[in-house]
Amino acid sequence: MRRREVLTGMAGLVTAAVSARSRLAAASLETLRVGAPHRLHSSSLYLAQEQGYFREAGFDLDIQATQGSQQAFALLAGGRTDVQLGTINVPLLNAIIKGLPIRIVAGRDNVACGNVGVIYGMRKSFPRGLADLTQLKGKRVATARAIGTPQFSLDAQLERAGLSPKDVTAVALENNLIVAALMGGGVDACIGTDEFDHTLAALGPEVVHSGGLAQIYPSFQFGHIMFGQTMLTPDVDRGARFLSAYLRGAHDFAHGKTPRFLEDLAKANRLDQKQTMTGCRDTFPLDGAIDLQSLRLYAAWAARNNYIPRPVEVTELVDDRFLRKSRAS
Repeated sequence: MRRREVLTGMAGLVTAAVSARSRLAAASLETLRVGAPHRLHSSSLYLAQEQGYFREAGFDLDIQATQGSQQAFALLAGGRTDVQLGTINVPLLNAIIKGLPIRIVAGRDNVACGNVGVIYGMRKSFPRGLADLTQLKGKRVATARAIGTPQFSLDAQLERAGLSPKDVTAVALENNLIVAALMGGGVDACIGTDEFDHTLAALGPEVVHSGGLAQIYPSFQFGHIMFGQTMLTPDVDRGARFLSAYLRGAHDFAHGKTPRFLEDLAKANRLDQKQTMTGCRDTFPLDGAIDLQSLRLYAAWAARNNYIPRPVEVTELVDDRFLRKSRAS
């Protein structure tokens, strides 16, 4: 009996010691607030978290689902988030031109896969399909409210078809209203985004579509990682450790590992499970390289359309200190 009590006491001491060490380890982790859209393109982030790579790098991630560019950049510039996964858009350019502490620090997705820049229409409006985009002349085309990749893509598609933006009527709508407007006849066509692509696909032969932006700019990079004021410091070690952990997750994702996040996202949005699990795993650089030419193209387009108050150089948009440090580590 005495021996059993001793063993029980020893087991309790071991458990307490392990628990204490766990609490100490957890207490030593730095919390990083990361904004990320609840979209397929966030898979590498969630995989890196599930694999424990951020904890190994000394971080406890608080991932916050951000809705819209304006909200995301306001949080980032104000120090309420530290990191943002996002896409190149006019609000980002204007924020940087105004002097807000936001910079692109790594590259993510390009347009080689998915529906970026695809123009959708109802077959009853385009019985011959949308291979010939000259049919868009005089039509109403829905785009998202925030000026970003959809508008850039639309202009590129129109230019390729020999049309100008003035040849169509662009209708800015909230993402959740675009499909209803298309199906109800409020617009003739729309630019696809991940938020509603599955809804359009579910309509089957009723919907016709064009090719995407990849037909014009095959390697256009639209997704990036941005740091805000809390990360843009002379101490590049924190940012480099974050990027190293993220890129480990990106490497795993590219080589077939799947985060629970992606499975849950597919179920919640009624996406095709097989296609979602296997598609679009080679559309991002495993070293986080930033495609400067893509930024130049987009910035020149924004300036040409007077979406920004002045032309902007890519050196104003990018801070590559953290990426260089992560590669050297």
